[in-house]
Amino acid sequence: MIDIKQEVVDLLQDTYQNGITLDQAEKEAAFFLSHQLNVSDALKAADLDVRMRKNSLKAVKAAIYMELCTKGEKKPTESFLEHALNTNPLVSQAQDELDEAEVNFADLTRQFGVYKEGHIYYRGISKNG
Repeated sequence: MIDIKQEVVDLLQDTYQNGITLDQAEKEAAFFLSHQLNVSDALKAADLDVRMRKNSLKAVKAAIYMELCTKGEKKPTESFLEHALNTNPLVSQAQDELDEAEVNFADLTRQFGVYKEGHIYYRGISKNG
């Protein structure tokens, strides 16, 4: 995904400072709508990534939990199991990957909102003249 934040900021500042024609407002509304569609596709992929990483984290935790429970003669306490899971490198790695995927999803959600608002803004200008 190409970061076009500066282009959007420049466009909005130019509109504010210099105004815009109705034809140009329609073009800018289309610009924002096309980027909104692109981000929508990326959001779909990011959502799937988050879901898959959540499942992966659950699977890693379950496997390590079972390994810890069957290791040794005495069943470990829940406190020990929780601590052991939280400090396990495989769990930490899976959690870090999930966190990164969630941050990416949140960033795309914000971008989608900006493009939606930009589309509405320029569409309003083109309609109301």
